[in-house]
Parts: sequence; structure tokens; C-alpha cells
Amino acid sequence: MEHGLEKILLCPVCEGESHKKHIEGKDHNVTGNVFNIAECLSCGFRYTNPRPKEKHIYKYYQSKNYISHSSTKKGLINKIYHLVRSYQFYKKKEVIQISSNMKKGKILDIGCGTGDFLKYMDTYGWETDGVETDEGAKIVAEKKLGKKIKEKLEHIEGESKYDVISMWHVLEHVYDVKDYLKKVNKLLKKNGVLVIGVPNCASYDAKKYKGNWVAYDLPIHLSHFRKKNIEELAKKSSFKVNDIKPLIFDAYYIGMLSAKKSGSSIFLGLIHGLISNLKAKKSGEYSSLIYFLFKQDLRR
Repeated sequence: MEHGLEKILLCPVCEGESHKKHIEGKDHNVTGNVFNIAECLSCGFRYTNPRPKEKHIYKYYQSKNYISHSSTKKGLINKIYHLVRSYQFYKKKEVIQISSNMKKGKILDIGCGTGDFLKYMDTYGWETDGVETDEGAKIVAEKKLGKKIKEKLEHIEGESKYDVISMWHVLEHVYDVKDYLKKVNKLLKKNGVLVIGVPNCASYDAKKYKGNWVAYDLPIHLSHFRKKNIEELAKKSSFKVNDIKPLIFDAYYIGMLSAKKSGSSIFLGLIHGLISNLKAKKSGEYSSLIYFLFKQDLRR
């Protein structure tokens, strides 16, 4: 079963015309189909090709296994996910306050899901707004936060509104990454910070699990980033990468799910997550990375 695929002729980052096959992987969530990841021969960017057309992509999200928009705590992996998430909220708040040099301010969370992170920031005095395309998650977030959540970034009026904009595991879902980041830039204040958390396909666990690496999440992950890709995208959308930090626990979570998809034990996945983090202490190539992008003048 396939839902309206489109072939990408030009690299989404550099518009290069030539690419090679990097790897292929299965859609473990909905269809069971195999999808290809291409690598641009000019800049090395990796992207799903062919990919679902934007009007059909929602069909690939229709899975009970998609935990990001779920509040269920059934099963060991879901329980671990929610336990670690609480700690992650604290760490995210800390790095945001340090990077922005602000104890509180105005934050927009793009892809806010059911609003838990925004609710957490709200308790520490931050003025919060959210964007969420999933209707079910958006309704939950609105009840939780007591305010309307925008369905699309384009629905936010005005410019230079936010001190911080966060995108936690969202950019890999975006169709036109360059144009999207330019829109985000306009919404930030002069000294604003964009915080992007994405999987890192240069990590040990990505190389270990290959096509079964869960963070490829085909076909709903359209882009597959390495450090140089984010740095290049930052330049093209008038940002500058100021700092990069790891999301330590992602290696364990991704390792467990990848092991499960590979037919091995989740305990072995935990071990590979540990190995990934230990190797990353020297290489810097953690399973997921947080990028802190400072706004530059769009007119430059």
C-alpha cells in the first residue's frame, strides 16, 4: 500500500541534481513498505526519495505506535519514555535558559504535541505558544494550556515576537526546510534563539542498525541530518549555529526500539545505546543533537 509518492529531483539543501542511494528501510508503523534514502553528491545531505506527497503524509502517521502524540504508559518502552521525558523537560529548560541568557521570556514550541513541554515551561514563568498539526494532540494541548494552539506556522501573525523558538524532533518532518527556517527567523526577536533537536544519522547506533534504525522513521522523516547539514541550512536561512549539545537519553530509547524492530532484545538495544554515548564522548556524534541557532539579519 502506497499513498501518492513524489520523486525529489533537486537536493532540498543545495539544489544539486545528482544523488546516490544511501540506504533503504521499512515503514514499521503503517504500510510495511520499503523506502529509499538518497544522499546528495554535492553537499552530502540525506533525504527520503521518493517521499509521500504532502497531502497524503497524514496517512503514514495513523499508527498507535507513534508515541509522540500519545499519553499511553502501557508497555515497558512507553513507561520508560514517559519517565525519561520528565527529566528531559528539566534539561531542555536548563539549556534554553543558558543559551538565551534568560530565566523567562516568550517561547514558541513548534510541534508541541499534547502540550506537556509548554505546560512545564509555563510553570516556570515562560509565556508560551504552540504549533501542532495533529488535530487530536492539538485539542489535548489546548485543554491543558487553556489557550488556542495554531495548526500551522503561517497562522501566527506578526514578526519578531519570540525570545525562543523550539523544534524538538520536528525539522525532519518538514517539507521545505530552507523556506520553513526563514519563516521561523522572522518570528524571532533580534537576539532570539532557535533550538532544534534532531536525530543524528552519523551516530554509532545509526550505523549499527542501518535500515532498522528507528530514528530514520520512514517515510514520515523526510530529512536525515548530520552536523554539516544543519550548519549549511543555518547559513541559508540567516542563522548561525552557536552551540551543539547532546540529547543523551535518545540513544537508549532509539536503541531499544531499533533492537525490537531488528528482532533482538531491548536489553541489547540499551547496551548499544550506552556504546553509542561512550563513543560520542570522543566523536561528538550523539544519537540526537540539540542545535542552538542565533538569528542573523535576513537582509544580509
